[in-house]
Amino acid sequence: MLRTPEAASVPTSEPVRMRAAHGRTTLLRLSLAAGICVLLALAFVVARAEDEREAPLVPTGTTGMLVLDLSASVFEGALDETVAKLVETDERIGLVVFSDAGYELLPPGSPSRELASLLRFFRARPDATLPPNPWDTFRGGTRISSGIEAARTALLRENVREGSLVLVSDLEILPDEVTRVARSLARVREDGFAIRIVPISPSEEKRALVEQLTGSGVFASEPGTGGGVRTAEERSLVPPIPWLFVFVSGLLVVLVTANEWALPRLVERR
Repeated sequence: MLRTPEAASVPTSEPVRMRAAHGRTTLLRLSLAAGICVLLALAFVVARAEDEREAPLVPTGTTGMLVLDLSASVFEGALDETVAKLVETDERIGLVVFSDAGYELLPPGSPSRELASLLRFFRARPDATLPPNPWDTFRGGTRISSGIEAARTALLRENVREGSLVLVSDLEILPDEVTRVARSLARVREDGFAIRIVPISPSEEKRALVEQLTGSGVFASEPGTGGGVRTAEERSLVPPIPWLFVFVSGLLVVLVTANEWALPRLVERR
């Protein structure tokens, strides 16, 4: 025989006073349930926003452009490690190469696996020589400003708001190029784009010059060094802590605990 709600209820001689308590309990129950649902949704959104990649070269939340220095002063074999890292981490990135002029090879947002076709030109053959490459005809001096401007133009053309540049270069800037580089970097900052630099065995003088224009925090470690190409986050002994997710999760635990404490099941005492 099924029990009706009336049969399962608790009899009382003061229904008016119980009605007020029932209202308060219902309001508390609904408030806690709504708070738990909101925090669950917020925790999901925050968790999705966290970048599961380990300190990627392309800053989190940005559309990147890889800017490769293919001037005559750069040894192509040193580019292998950087390109391989981008391919392995499955970045979404465009590609610009430059020497005296900049050339866009991949538009912003391209899957980084498209870069894999370049790796064969950067890896030595059994005889320790590099294979012939398609850019020998235009290799010349180093005009970093041309590469930066080509990458910046590509991002603006695609209406990218959160963009970034990953510059891989030996930073061999001639005196007449310093002003152009400074001007290009100023435009990049004005557009709100981030920049990271992977140095290819630059001289101390050239590196110091670029640091004056960009700050030292934008530099990754050099290819071939211990641990390979690493960003500043990866070089830190303490990994970054997702404080927002920790805070939201803590609030969620507090609300669930409050729900269990304030609204336990009614136990009949005999």
